[in-house]
Amino acid sequence: MNMNKLALSLPGFSGNIDNPPNLKFKGDTANLGSVLSDLLSIAIMAAAFLAFYYLLWGALSYIFAAGDKENLAKAREKIKWALIGLLFVAGSYTLATYAGQIFTPKGGLPF
Repeated sequence: MNMNKLALSLPGFSGNIDNPPNLKFKGDTANLGSVLSDLLSIAIMAAAFLAFYYLLWGALSYIFAAGDKENLAKAREKIKWALIGLLFVAGSYTLATYAGQIFTPKGGLPF
């Protein structure tokens, strides 16, 4: 009797969890780690895109402020927070890559 199992390793948990009867995991999505790595990659790319978009929005707001001090201040705040967001995304990517090198048994990256 061959049963398909999804191996789930959690701290303090030594057993396997059976797959639902009609689901068969194959290929790169056969384990939880690869699924989470894919989701992390998508989240980092989406965050970088949104931060860059916000930076462009701030830059255009600065250009179209036409010397109005209130609008210039708002545009500077957008640019400042967009740059902080980009630094946060870059730091998160670096930390995830570093953690992937430390915690992956085979030495591979999570991306």
